Amino acid sequence: MTTEEQLGLRHERRWNHAWALAPFGLLLLTCAVSMVFDPAPVEHRLVTSGIAVGLAVWHWWFVVAHPQWCGRNAWAMALYYVGLLAFTVVLVLRNDAFLLFVPACYVLAFVTLPGWAAYLGVVAANLPWLVLPGTDVRTTLLNLAVVTPLAALIGGMIRAMEREAIRRRETNSELVAMAAENARLHAMLVEQARETGIAEERARMAREIHDTVAQGLTGIVTQLEAVEEPAPLAGPVRDRLDTARRLARTSLVEVRRSIEALRPGPLQDARLGDAVRQTVTTWREQYGVEATFTVTGTPLPVHSEVEVTVLRAAQEALSNVGRHAEARRVDVTLSYMEDVIVLDVRDDGAGFDPSTSDGFGLTALRQRVRALAGSVDFESAPGAGTAISVSVPVIEVER
Repeated sequence: MTTEEQLGLRHERRWNHAWALAPFGLLLLTCAVSMVFDPAPVEHRLVTSGIAVGLAVWHWWFVVAHPQWCGRNAWAMALYYVGLLAFTVVLVLRNDAFLLFVPACYVLAFVTLPGWAAYLGVVAANLPWLVLPGTDVRTTLLNLAVVTPLAALIGGMIRAMEREAIRRRETNSELVAMAAENARLHAMLVEQARETGIAEERARMAREIHDTVAQGLTGIVTQLEAVEEPAPLAGPVRDRLDTARRLARTSLVEVRRSIEALRPGPLQDARLGDAVRQTVTTWREQYGVEATFTVTGTPLPVHSEVEVTVLRAAQEALSNVGRHAEARRVDVTLSYMEDVIVLDVRDDGAGFDPSTSDGFGLTALRQRVRALAGSVDFESAPGAGTAISVSVPVIEVER
């Protein structure tokens, strides 16, 4: 709800509260006039004041203490209005000064009674005028024939204005809700366009790397292998060529891994768990090291950025194990929790000092995970293996 709507509601509540309290002031005024100008004995005036107090309590209970009944609980309000007229008739019969209170009955008919019952209440409000002793009925009826329609007209106009105000407030609320929904849809479109642009740029970079650096390294490896074919080479030269060939092959593997990191790869056709399982299987066949993969919790569809981040974390962790750890066993666990996805990669390899781990791969992994408000934790020591835990918040797919 907007600030303007809140101010409008507070203004409306203040007016309703004022209408509910106004009869107390008018009743107090009539009691004062009655006490001052009534020639009756004091006892009579005190009893009249007691009845007025009863009327005040009656009005307080039904209107002030339970404002939600007004215009909604028809039976309670009908009982209230009958009691209001009964109190007013008794007070008028005891002292005609209480005729000053009768106009309040016209107002209260529209404040408390719903629909057409309010107009019946306006007609019934004329009863105190008719029961007053010594009243010229013909003249009174003539006067009431003018006053009653006028009161009904004013009350109907006020009620119509209230309905129009409520209609406008509801319309404004609907417009605000529509604006919020449009803003949400626009944000979704912008996000989808951003993700599409990122995906296209990654695909372009992958093509460029594949067509330039990867092809160049492949050519270098081919040329180095061709050098040995005509004749055996001397020891030092052969060693240098072997070293160059190994470096070229290693660089080619790294370039291909970078190309894979730029493309969604397995996630295009597989869920996250299947993609990580495929990564573990491929790594096990490549390095000949025993590797297990376990999924815990209930898998659920999440945002593509979360899936890519977890998959890249698994690839980076396994790549580091294969290149540096000299491990005999690796355990990979993917855990779906209530609000996070956790990837754990543990090996029994050589380990390292986490305080000195500043390689580009691990730095890039930390940056990627932190971009999603996630965390990366390392537990390792020289000779004690390594445990990497990657935790990423669950960002569910828009439905």
